Amino acid sequence: MKSDVKNHLIAGLSYFLSAQSAGSCRFAVAESYLAIDNYFSAILLYEGIKPPHNHKEKLNLIHNRFKNIFDKAGVNQKDIDNFHDWWLKVRYSSAIPGPNETIRFLRISDRIMSIIIEEVANRCGLTAESLENEVYADVLGKRWLRFDEECDLIHEKWQSEAEYLGEMSYGSKLGNKMLNPSNFCNIQVFTDDPITKEIIANDPNFSSNIGKFYDSFLKLVVYVQNMRIQRKIEANQIPNFTLSLRISYIGQSIEEIVEEWRNFIAQALDDFKKQQKQ
Repeated sequence: MKSDVKNHLIAGLSYFLSAQSAGSCRFAVAESYLAIDNYFSAILLYEGIKPPHNHKEKLNLIHNRFKNIFDKAGVNQKDIDNFHDWWLKVRYSSAIPGPNETIRFLRISDRIMSIIIEEVANRCGLTAESLENEVYADVLGKRWLRFDEECDLIHEKWQSEAEYLGEMSYGSKLGNKMLNPSNFCNIQVFTDDPITKEIIANDPNFSSNIGKFYDSFLKLVVYVQNMRIQRKIEANQIPNFTLSLRISYIGQSIEEIVEEWRNFIAQALDDFKKQQKQ
């Protein structure tokens, strides 16, 4: 596979994973459209077609040359044009799509990306699963099975608790399980460092701590729901909001930290001497 094709698949997946963990509908729409836009570029490049710089022209070109992608993904032209229009709105205006609209756009992105992965894999003589795993490996290191298993356990725990509440006559079992906040949450962990990627993939303690963090976040979602109830929000709108915690750590080497502080202290002393002379 050509490197430029692979690079666009990697960029597209990175945008999509970031979109999934966005707490702002604006961020989610902006990044999820860039995800499929990069996948459009990937399949065009594979076919020897230079992708247009204009995004609308690129979309029209995909429609004309690869309409089967949208057919297989179950996406009609009205849906994809609406997605593109909303992408322009969040880039160039203060417009904010609603959570339900945003979920639809994320699902459209997911379906289109899956079909393009299949199309590129078929052309390369690969299975879609093997190509997808290869792209994930470039972004995340490899598929983090322990991490996924821990998140699945938390989801099942919340489903069981929802069912138990239904049995205790607090709502219905099915209704409680449908409203379980873990049905609407995504948790992502990102790092560029290969050693940290290996720790995330294989260290059970890391996965366990992520599970606790995920469980705490779900409790925070429920807290917000309860506060919305207290504020007399219409019952239908109680779960209709977005929330995310984007916590990051960007470290430095010890030498870089020391050098930065040395420069900071030297600059502070120099400024102090200049003040004393005035």
